[in-house]
Amino acid sequence: MSLLSGRGVPVLMYHWVHPDLGEKLRLYGVTPECFGRQIRRLRAAGYGSATFPDLLAHIAGQKTLGPKRIVITLDDGYRDNLEYAAPILEEAGFTATIFLVTDRAGGVNEWDLKHGDRPRPLLDWKEVRRLDGGVFRFEPHSRTHPELTIVDKERAREEIAGAKKTMEDELGRRVSVFSYPHGAFHLGLEQLVREAGYDAAVTDLQGLNRRGTDPFRIRRTMITSRDFLAPYAFKVVTGFGVMGLGREMVRRAIRRPAAWEHAGFA
Repeated sequence: MSLLSGRGVPVLMYHWVHPDLGEKLRLYGVTPECFGRQIRRLRAAGYGSATFPDLLAHIAGQKTLGPKRIVITLDDGYRDNLEYAAPILEEAGFTATIFLVTDRAGGVNEWDLKHGDRPRPLLDWKEVRRLDGGVFRFEPHSRTHPELTIVDKERAREEIAGAKKTMEDELGRRVSVFSYPHGAFHLGLEQLVREAGYDAAVTDLQGLNRRGTDPFRIRRTMITSRDFLAPYAFKVVTGFGVMGLGREMVRRAIRRPAAWEHAGFA
């Protein structure tokens, strides 16, 4: 199948939405002005947001989403998601999923501090409980945000299964979608996510999600501070960044296995 053929649903990944994007990691954020323009353009173009239950039913063939449905996600659980992103989403009538680092709720993004940017505060559990089920729905993003592809199997299992238990205890409901820290995974990690009782996982694989997409390999496209109108529109329509599409075309042309296609743990 062509990389760009057939109807599919894009899943967009954001991180912080803040006037100060930082220095070392500014690529991973967007300003409120930029986020607002993007969401308003989606709305004006006839797009509407979809939830993960919608998406999973679509790829399973149980329902068909329209051609202009999109899933919006924000990773890590920054407090600025509430301060800046929530009003913009609410005005547009959109919802989003926040993937929360469960054991860092109420703290800061400790995993990024080595890069030298200022700490960014994270939502606490009181805020998460209040927000869950409105503009935002929360799902797990590991306990502490390690690079799961380089930790041992038992540590990975605890990060995956432990995050699910913590969030379910805090929210009093089942959670079902896991987000790999940094998006990276391999077959061994995928098996741990399945064993933990999740229904799906989001990855760093780019592209659109179509009928038959493996729910444990949901494709997602990161939105960065460089994504102005043209590159943003390209990502929404194709699920790829321009460079990401080029790399994937080359990989397929030379039949090189994808990075995730190995068993993983020693």
